[in-house]
Amino acid sequence: MVDNEKRENLANARRKLKKFRDQHLPSGSDDHSTNGTSIESPVDYNTIPQNVTAFGNEQQTALNGVSTSPIINLEEQNRQHNLSIEKQKQQRQSSGGSNVSGRSSQIPGNIDEKLRRDAENLQEQLEVHVQTIGVLVAEKTDVSAKLSQSFKQLERKQGEMDELYGRLKASRERVQELEKQMQNSTSDVQKREMAVKEFDKENDRLKIENIRHSQLIEDLKQNINELNEKLHNRQNTIDQLNIELEQFKKQPQTINDTSQAEQQITELQQTITFKNNQIEEFLSSISRMRTDNDQYQQYNTNMQHHIQELNDQVKYF
Repeated sequence: MVDNEKRENLANARRKLKKFRDQHLPSGSDDHSTNGTSIESPVDYNTIPQNVTAFGNEQQTALNGVSTSPIINLEEQNRQHNLSIEKQKQQRQSSGGSNVSGRSSQIPGNIDEKLRRDAENLQEQLEVHVQTIGVLVAEKTDVSAKLSQSFKQLERKQGEMDELYGRLKASRERVQELEKQMQNSTSDVQKREMAVKEFDKENDRLKIENIRHSQLIEDLKQNINELNEKLHNRQNTIDQLNIELEQFKKQPQTINDTSQAEQQITELQQTITFKNNQIEEFLSSISRMRTDNDQYQQYNTNMQHHIQELNDQVKYF
């Protein structure tokens, strides 16, 4: 609302100034420009230059040009009027006779009328210039206020941009940290998967070995049973031989039969010794087998515990 009123006042003042110049000034002095810019050129309020400093300098230059150029023109016009008056006075003083005195009574009146009109025109022109300068000064003040507000808004926006940039930087750093954590987690998962695979392989191998050892234990048990049976049979045989020997000793014998009996006794003793040796070998073999069986049993128990630990680790992963 205020801007529209200022623009209308400025336009009216410029129209009056242009009308006065068209009526009273030569055609060669109609356009007064400052730095190549015509004073009658309308101000474009719809566009604002991006360079605020250059815009302010242009406005200041325009104001200075408007405030000085019309005053110089007025002084030049006053000087021309004074020269014209002096010239007319000289003509009046140099003229003689009755015609001169008759004219002299009319010239001062014409000159006074012309001077009065010129003074009124100059006064009107001066008022127009003063009004124009006032409007331009008000416009300059308003533009300066707007520029100050624009600078404040620019500083506020710059602060907001700096804050957003800081947040963006912090977000990027957080994203990089999370990516590193994801990479480390992925690496840990891969390592755990590889460990689980190794545990599975070891578990399968131990299961196979456990089955094989269990089969060996069963074979040893069967061998022990067979040896115990053989040992029992040998023991029965020895007992039977001992009974026959005792019976043979109790029978009455002749001298001829004595040597034969001794030979039989010797053979029986040798047989008994051989059988005893076999029994000792069987017992030793059974003892070794039992020891091996105990070792295999202990190994089997350890393997069972180890397999259970591996299964627990696999479940944990």
